Amino acid sequence: MRRILVLTAVVVGLVASALPAGAAVRLPGELLPDGETRPVIRSVELMAPGAHNRLLEADLVFNVATDLGIRRYEYRWNHATFGAVRTANVVNPKVSYETILPNTAYVLEVRAVDRHGRASDWRTAWSGVTPAPPLVVVAGDSVASGYQKQWFSQGSTCRDEGYSYGSTAVQAVAAGLPQAWAPRYVNIAWPGAGVGDVLDGGSDSCSTFHPSQVDQIVAYADPGTWNTVVMTAGINSTNWVDVVTRLTRNTALSLTDSGDKRACQAAVANDWNLDGRSQGITDTTARIVEEIATRSNASLYWTSYYELAGTRIAPLWSPIGYECAEEMDLALGRLHDTILAGMDDRAQWIDLTEAPIGVQKWAGWPHPNPEGHAVIGLEVAGAISG
Repeated sequence: MRRILVLTAVVVGLVASALPAGAAVRLPGELLPDGETRPVIRSVELMAPGAHNRLLEADLVFNVATDLGIRRYEYRWNHATFGAVRTANVVNPKVSYETILPNTAYVLEVRAVDRHGRASDWRTAWSGVTPAPPLVVVAGDSVASGYQKQWFSQGSTCRDEGYSYGSTAVQAVAAGLPQAWAPRYVNIAWPGAGVGDVLDGGSDSCSTFHPSQVDQIVAYADPGTWNTVVMTAGINSTNWVDVVTRLTRNTALSLTDSGDKRACQAAVANDWNLDGRSQGITDTTARIVEEIATRSNASLYWTSYYELAGTRIAPLWSPIGYECAEEMDLALGRLHDTILAGMDDRAQWIDLTEAPIGVQKWAGWPHPNPEGHAVIGLEVAGAISG
C-alpha cells in the first residue's frame, strides 16, 4: 500500500469566481515582482518501501506546477519539533528514515527549489506512523538453514538460525544502520529443499514437513517496510548429494591423484543428472522470482554455491582434492548457469565461488562451519547494504 497525502495548490476557479469580471487571476504569494513565479507543488506522494529501494529509503513522486528548472527538493521530518532539512534529487527523489524512529508518529514536509534558489512553500507530504524495522528472511536448503551434524551415528540439527549465515548477515547489516532500525530476522530454510520445494513445500532430512517457502515469505513480508529475502537453493533439485557420496567412496579407494581425478570426471560427466533436470530448475527458479516479486515487496538475493575441491571431511582426508578443481568448477558453473537462466533483474546473484568457505568435518561435510557461515554472511550483507 502507499502512504499518500495529496495536497493541491490554489484552485484557480474558486479564486476567479470571487473577482470582478475581466480581473487578472493571480496565485497569491507566488507571483514575484520580476514577473516570474517560484515553484508550486501541486501534489506529492510518499510511496511505501519497494523492492528496488535501499534500506530506509522510499520514493517521492511530485507534480510541480511550473516550467522553471527545479534543481532540488528538500524535506524535513516533524515530530513535535522540525528536524534538519535534507535534500532529495530531482531525478527519482527519495527520502531517508535514518534520522527518525520506526513505529513512531511523524509528519513529512517537502518543498521544491528552482535554479534561482527560489523555494516553494513547505507542503505536508505525509503524516502517520513510520514503518517497522526491516525484515530479512533466509530461505532455501541446508546451506542456508544452519544444518549441523558431527558424527555419522548421531542425529543432526536441521535448522539453527543463529548458526546460519543469516545471523552474521543481519548483524553486519544492522551495524550500518541506526540501532533502532536493526533488521528482524527469520529463517525458513530446511535441509533437502530444492527449488520445487521452495515453491510447493516438502519434507526435510529430519522428517519434518514444511509448507511452501514462497507462501511463508509472502506471509512474513510487511508491505509497509523493507523486506529482504536471501535464498540458497538448486543443488537438491539434482542427485548431487548421491553423486558426492559415491565420489567420496571412490576417491577413498583410489591411491593416486590421477585416480581421484578420473573419479571426479566420471561423477560430473556420467553420474550427475543435471542435464535432464536443468530446464525444470530454470523454469521453477523463474516462478520463484515471479511469485516473490508479484506477491510481496521483497527484494531477492540468491547465493551461489562454493568450491568443494580441497575441503576436508576429516583432519587428514580431502575426498575431493585439488586435483578435482577443474571438474568441480565445471559442475558449479553448469548449475549456476541453470539457476541464473531463470532469474531476471528482480533478483540479485551473490557469487561465492571465490570465497574461502570453511566446512564442517565428518558427517557435517561439506556444509559450512561457523567461519564459513561468517564469510557467506558478510558477502550477503555487502550485497544487501549496497
